[in-house]
Amino acid sequence: MFKTKTPIPPPTQTHLNVRRFVGNVLIADDGTLAAVLEIEPIDLTMADPDEAAFVRSQFRQFISSMRFPDALQFVMATYPQNLKVYLDRMRSLADKRLKEAETLRESEPVRAFREARLGERLERWAHFIEYLLARVRPIENRYFVVVSHNPFVSLARGQKREMTAQVFEKAIGSLNHKLAHVQGGLDHAGWTWRLLDATEIAEIIYFFYHPVFSPLADQTAPKLRLMPSLVTTGEGWNEVPSRSLHRDGDEHEQGATA
Repeated sequence: MFKTKTPIPPPTQTHLNVRRFVGNVLIADDGTLAAVLEIEPIDLTMADPDEAAFVRSQFRQFISSMRFPDALQFVMATYPQNLKVYLDRMRSLADKRLKEAETLRESEPVRAFREARLGERLERWAHFIEYLLARVRPIENRYFVVVSHNPFVSLARGQKREMTAQVFEKAIGSLNHKLAHVQGGLDHAGWTWRLLDATEIAEIIYFFYHPVFSPLADQTAPKLRLMPSLVTTGEGWNEVPSRSLHRDGDEHEQGATA
């Protein structure tokens, strides 16, 4: 009997509404352009009532000042707090102190004793933190504002959507105008924000579909590469290179499957 080959399932990216990154802008299947801002959180539980009321008032003013609310999306993502790096550092320091104590044992016994005690305390502290993390799961929240623009939203159903270079440049201009308006509103409200680059956005999407549950797990995404665009395009748009995104942030002008 002949064995039939098991079909290889398609990569996850074929199921995503993402086709390309151009610079720090995400391009969706339907031609929507989007940029992502990350907002530094404010802990209202630690604020006095007047300060909390002021922050809420500033948020209301920010929302009411937006002339394009349909182009905004607020996203809150919850992640396990990454303590692996901290524990690795504690163990490295403990190992360094213990080796130093062994080296000084004959020449400087008093100093060697101090180094050994410190190394042992660091080891016990790392074991204690690991013991706690086996029973509790500390989390951290990240907050994002997604600003988008769809250059085809006014087209009638069934009308061809062609992303030419001219349409793309006009759409980028409209997106940047909206983005500047949102950034100005956040500055006026006194919030700290930063614009995410393409690699950071791709990693957020990756961890949404590949969640990490342990605070001791490696939370570094593998190499992320994006398939070439499948959007109906014109000649000018085809001249815009696809970029394969790698973990180190380097961009290479080539398309590749994930």
